[in-house]
Amino acid sequence: MKPIVVLTIFIAMAIRPALATDQALEVLHWWTSDGEQAAADVLKASLAEQGVAWTDYPVRGGGGDSAMAVLKARVIAGTPPGAAQIIGPNIEHWANLGFLQPLSDPVLNRTELFHPVVNELIRVDGARVAIPLSIHRINWLWLNPRVFQQLDLPLPTTWSQLIDLAPALREAGIVPLAHGNQPWQNATLFETLLLSVAGPTFYRRYFVEHDDAILNDPRVVETFRLLRELKSLMDPGIGNREWQEASRMVAEGEAAVQIMGDWVKGEFRAWGLKPGEDYLCLPVPGTTEQHLYSIDTFVVFRDHPNPEAVPAFIDTLLSPSVQRAFSEAKGTLPVRRDVSVADFDDCARAAHHVFVQAGDEGRLAPSMAHSMATSPESEDAVFEIVHRFFIDARVTPETATAQLAQTLRALK
Repeated sequence: MKPIVVLTIFIAMAIRPALATDQALEVLHWWTSDGEQAAADVLKASLAEQGVAWTDYPVRGGGGDSAMAVLKARVIAGTPPGAAQIIGPNIEHWANLGFLQPLSDPVLNRTELFHPVVNELIRVDGARVAIPLSIHRINWLWLNPRVFQQLDLPLPTTWSQLIDLAPALREAGIVPLAHGNQPWQNATLFETLLLSVAGPTFYRRYFVEHDDAILNDPRVVETFRLLRELKSLMDPGIGNREWQEASRMVAEGEAAVQIMGDWVKGEFRAWGLKPGEDYLCLPVPGTTEQHLYSIDTFVVFRDHPNPEAVPAFIDTLLSPSVQRAFSEAKGTLPVRRDVSVADFDDCARAAHHVFVQAGDEGRLAPSMAHSMATSPESEDAVFEIVHRFFIDARVTPETATAQLAQTLRALK
């Protein structure tokens, strides 16, 4: 290369203004499974195209409880990450403490782009303080179709059908219901059953409003009874099993069914499984027209080292192409209403239809187990009581109902 050319390049580089290419943004989240990591990689690669490095800070633990504990410790120590995955009422809690940076991105200000429940979630006192990313549907049955085909069994669409199929499945050496005995998984199953037994209006009165008139309702007792009956469909190895391990059991034909949110689909996708062939999705019995939801959101902290990286971070998460690619990898729905799901799989299209319809009719159910419905204190109390009931056969459904009623009443 000629000296004059080298000199020209050197001068151009020297006078180049500081760009986001020199920036990094530390992001705290709880996406650690195969499917979750694949979805996070979509965000990392897209952010890198804008010249910003996503510095990963993953905290293992389903539901994000461990991540929130780590985040609190870091904030107390004065070393918050640049951005963090915070969802549900926790957003308002952190905003009211003054830790979150208000966001003035023009796309965020376009309320018509987002569903009403999303707009409500990301605003505190009129200010936008969170970046929405995707929408989960939690009330899903995930099934291995080959198990049912080989045994010539019908797909279960009611609880009684699933329970009645158990002997034939066990005789063939197949676990009827894959599950992991962790508090958040047990709480996820409990809230799904309550929605099935009592419907979305009752669900909201119970978990969101803590309505004293229904806290001791017989439908809660019935939900605990159904939870115990479903436990009888599980195998002895459920102790502390991770949710993705239960998904693997379904994928490999060791188990017939798993009840879990649509992040299972992201896991199946990461493993190379094909919808309709290797796995099926059915709404949890009694919830065909219901959507038990959680919404992925991120917040940005004040006074972090690289504020210049924030606009690119917001643009990346809200980009239509990223919304599409992330949702396909994660198993979710885009939060942007202008991103079509017409070419998504059957599970996603069904979830989208139900979400929109339930939203229009006021029937959406925010997930308690995934921090969308109530305070962290109430959530922790539900986890403890439901988990104790699940592991201790001496606790009756009536006792668990009374304990939960007393606790929620006190925390109202």
